[in-house]
Formats: sequence, C-alpha cells, structure tokens
Amino acid sequence: MPRWMFFAPLIGLVAATAVIGLSLGRKTALRSDETEVITRIIRQYVEEEGAGATETDCTARLATAEALWLVVTCAPRGRAGRIYYIDRFGAIADVDRTD
Repeated sequence: MPRWMFFAPLIGLVAATAVIGLSLGRKTALRSDETEVITRIIRQYVEEEGAGATETDCTARLATAEALWLVVTCAPRGRAGRIYYIDRFGAIADVDRTD
C-alpha cells in the first residue's frame, strides 16, 4: 500500500475542517449591522401592533447576556409593549410582553 494512503484520512479531516471554518466565518462576516437589525425589529413591531404603534415607541441597547446581542424594547405610553431579545446572528431569540 502506498505511503500517501496512510495520510489520506488526515488530509480529508483537514479539508473538512477548513470548509466548515470558512463557512462559519463567511456567515459571521455577512452578519447585519446593528442599525439594520434594529430597524427590521421596529418595523416588525409596528406591523404587529397596528394602529397607534410608531417607530418612536422603541429603544435598543446592547444585551448583557452572553448569548444575546441586542435588546429592543417597544412600549408606547399607557399600553403594554414588547421586549425583543436578539441573538448574535440578528434573529429574534425571544419576545416578552410588558404589562
């Protein structure tokens, strides 16, 4: 058996690791910036709440939890609102309703 055949599994493992690493790196590099994510969440809030909801009802801040990125709070005066928890990839991880 040729000597290079012993190294074939190692070469395959290194190639697979490189492909996975590049894929994850590309996903992270193409992640939306804060403004885009906040704007998308605010538009979703206005669409869900309907009449009376405005973009000025919402504020955003960085999350303190390690798994989260942003916290967007939308609460109009005198009414219940929502708190959106956004993960590191810009997706909504959880939504709480405020009373």
